[in-house]
Amino acid sequence: MSKLETRTILLTSLFNIASSLVSSFVSVYLFVYADSLVIMALYTIIRISLFPPFFIIGSKIAKKMPFTVTFAIGLCLITCSLAYALTATRLFEMNKYFVLIAAFITGIGEGFYYFSSNTCVQIVSTPETRARFFSYFGTFGNISNFIAPFIATFIISSAHNDMLGYRRILYLTVCIYIVVVCIAITLHKKSDDRDVKLSECFKLTDEKWRGHQIGVFFYGLHNSLSLILINLIVFKAAGTGGSYSKLQTFFALFTALSYFLVTRRLDRKNINGIFNVGVILKSSATIVLVLLNNVYGAIYYGVVNALAQAFYDNSYNYLSACAIGRFPEEMTARVVARETVLSISRCIGMAFIILCSKLMSEDIYLKVSVITLSLAPIVVNRILLKYK
Repeated sequence: MSKLETRTILLTSLFNIASSLVSSFVSVYLFVYADSLVIMALYTIIRISLFPPFFIIGSKIAKKMPFTVTFAIGLCLITCSLAYALTATRLFEMNKYFVLIAAFITGIGEGFYYFSSNTCVQIVSTPETRARFFSYFGTFGNISNFIAPFIATFIISSAHNDMLGYRRILYLTVCIYIVVVCIAITLHKKSDDRDVKLSECFKLTDEKWRGHQIGVFFYGLHNSLSLILINLIVFKAAGTGGSYSKLQTFFALFTALSYFLVTRRLDRKNINGIFNVGVILKSSATIVLVLLNNVYGAIYYGVVNALAQAFYDNSYNYLSACAIGRFPEEMTARVVARETVLSISRCIGMAFIILCSKLMSEDIYLKVSVITLSLAPIVVNRILLKYK
């Protein structure tokens, strides 16, 4: 692999360790102070809705400066948001809506980071190397996801209580982000796009691009479940933070198995079968979780969802990269268009969950919202394979 490919994989792997450490626990950490699903949903909606404008700002910066700049800006802001979460606990106790300030800072930072990361991944891979690159990308990303639960389990087990453990996890995450910033500084790569209006990339006159964007929309609908609901359901089913972290470690073993089965087998010939398996596993995982809603449902969800990771997400990423690769002179703009649609659909999915929570009892709204959104991967599969 080229140095740029290697650095991109190293950077994203380290970021995955940090985000895996924090993603499962930050929602729980803030939920303790917010004590409201609606506030946590607003937190995530604000964070996600800030992606599109800062994708656009990032694309403007990338035409004049290397991605180093947008990487560094994003990671510094994400680090600041975690520092705020660690130090503003008294503010949260005074008024739980202070939690939403973290959403603004995180949303801007992640907007810059994910623009930079997703665009670099697209640029460094070619039609000839794309399947191999995503195999390595997924494998090393899985190693990162595998390491994180072990670290989290050790930290929480050695702490006097769960909340202290969460705080130590956030401290470690800040340190890892600082290392990632240092690696990002070495990425001297600028956008090579021709001068194209971003609005042109939102037009759906091209049949394959229209199919791709529809698939992305439904992918985001399903993704909204994991953003605000699933981790909290699993956490409640587990009972304690220690049990929750041990379950996460156990699930990581099955994620490793998933990537072992898929690595080096993912290519255009095998994509249909691999994607079909991923869809079945992905949809059934959340449906069984919400129907059982106990520790057995949480275990089923964790194992099956872990197995689905490589089958479903790698297939989606590969097909999406191929769709954008059809426009070599518009890659940055196409990435922004894709991520904008993804952000919009995630917000719509979360708004649907909030609406269900307001109109129905807790037991009913969980089942209705989760089962409805769990069917979205079937549409993603049918659409993306049709227009691949």
